[in-house]
Amino acid sequence: MHYINLTEGMGKNMSQEKIDAYKKEKSERKERIAKQKKRNKILKISGCIVAVAIVATIVGVVLWNNFGSSKTEAAEGASTEISAELTEELDAATEASSAE
Repeated sequence: MHYINLTEGMGKNMSQEKIDAYKKEKSERKERIAKQKKRNKILKISGCIVAVAIVATIVGVVLWNNFGSSKTEAAEGASTEISAELTEELDAATEASSAE
């Protein structure tokens, strides 16, 4: 009698399935790693941009508080002086025209 060995054929198929599954997993791993690297790069760049924006805002506020407000006060003082001079001239002109 001849016996048919059924496990022999199944062993080859199972082995080939394992190989195919491994190749598929390996190719997906490469894609996954590439996506992860790209995501990390984007996070680093956007983090740097946010950090620069925060530092620029802080420096801007400090500079504005130190120099911007003093220029504004100087400009207000100058306009007050000009307004006072104009008022005095108008008063003098009014007095001169009423005296005539």
